[in-house]
Amino acid sequence: MEAFKYRWHQLPISRQLLVLVNAILFGFVVLFLVVDYRVRMDRHLHEKQIALTEEAKTMYESLLVAEPHGGEAIQNLVDNVCARMNTDDSPGHHIAADWRGLPYQAVSHGHASDEMLLAMRSAVDSTLARSNATAAIVVGSFTGSAGTVYISEKRSAVVGATRRSLLIQMFGVLLLGGITAFVVSAVLRQLIAKPMQGFVSALQSVAAGDLSVIARTRSCRELSYLADQINSMTEALDHAQRDHRVHMEKARQIQQNLRPTVNGLVGIDVAELFEPADDVGGDYYDVIPLSYGQYLLCVADVSGHGVPAAMAATLLKAFVSEAAKKSSSPAQILTDVNERYCEYVMMGHFATMTLLVIDPKRRQLTYANAGHEFPFLQIGRETPVRLNVGDLILGVEDDTHYSEETIQLGDTARLVLVSDGVTEAFDPSEEQYGTERIEQLMSNVPTTNAYELTQEFEASLETFRKGRKTLDDTTLLVAQLT
Repeated sequence: MEAFKYRWHQLPISRQLLVLVNAILFGFVVLFLVVDYRVRMDRHLHEKQIALTEEAKTMYESLLVAEPHGGEAIQNLVDNVCARMNTDDSPGHHIAADWRGLPYQAVSHGHASDEMLLAMRSAVDSTLARSNATAAIVVGSFTGSAGTVYISEKRSAVVGATRRSLLIQMFGVLLLGGITAFVVSAVLRQLIAKPMQGFVSALQSVAAGDLSVIARTRSCRELSYLADQINSMTEALDHAQRDHRVHMEKARQIQQNLRPTVNGLVGIDVAELFEPADDVGGDYYDVIPLSYGQYLLCVADVSGHGVPAAMAATLLKAFVSEAAKKSSSPAQILTDVNERYCEYVMMGHFATMTLLVIDPKRRQLTYANAGHEFPFLQIGRETPVRLNVGDLILGVEDDTHYSEETIQLGDTARLVLVSDGVTEAFDPSEEQYGTERIEQLMSNVPTTNAYELTQEFEASLETFRKGRKTLDDTTLLVAQLT
């Protein structure tokens, strides 16, 4: 039953209306035909009984005329009349009489018997009309001073003839009912199903983002009201979407203004690739000049993306900028940032971060990592390596202390810092971009400036994705000594 209800509710309204209306009309037609059949059958049987009674009256008068000629004349009259009555149109006719105390029956057709005469008498004597109507024979009688005349006919013959005429009438009624059902279904489709299908189409367009659609109908007041409500809802959604776009554009501009300036740095060449998955992103990168010609490079990734992640990333920028004024140690900066992040950010909004302090004059690199993708370092034409010292992500424990490592660089060196939006980029076949492609590109591309290497990475990612939409923020920071 539940399965039937489920499948019924999955049908379109046009089909539900068609089934319901036709079922109701079919039920009324069948009920009408059944009642009409019973009424007409009873009426035909009653009319037949009246006709037989009239025949019995005529036969009584004929027997009065034949009576002076004796009992044989009466028998001959009964036989002759009954023989003429038994035609193809009226088979099963039988005549009997109780005349002057003597029984007479037509013997010409072989129906005469004591049981037959008894049945005819019982049908006449019965005071229940239903009894006579449901018996095997229909009997008409006339009683006079000389006796009683009975004329019967098989009920099956009467019913058969009546049924044929009723079947023709039933076919006509069913045909008329079918035409009526078709007309009613067409009208309901035009008045209800078609407007409802238009509303469904309009709502599907709204769900797909098309807020210019307008629902229209001239069917009835109720559906016109529904169309007006759909249009009001669509208009309200359009206004809300426009406001949302304005607000998101302002948020995007604010986040863009927070991006650092990477031009005009002394001793180091920096370029970046920043592609938020939404209008604003949860990735954060920074290049902060420190004392003694040093530079702090930072790339962070807040869990999730969109507005919440962007707000947390903005807090991270403020925390890093504040901590960098107090210390030039990546480990100490990460420790301070984590303490502040745990204090102000809601539990569960974790973040990863990698910090690198580059000293172009001393050709030295110091780095610390809080669960972020390990940076890539290439010194000269050597094979790129990963800076794999790392500790716990931000936002888990406020008393976490981070460690750092210092590396001596050569005359030429370049760094690539990425977020997981780069290494975990997918192509249409669900293959990840990974880290090997980064190392391979760094090895294959000759020494160029940071901007050109960034362009190579952007082209490589675009070719790899093959048009697939990115689901995470993409951040890549390239730095090389000059």
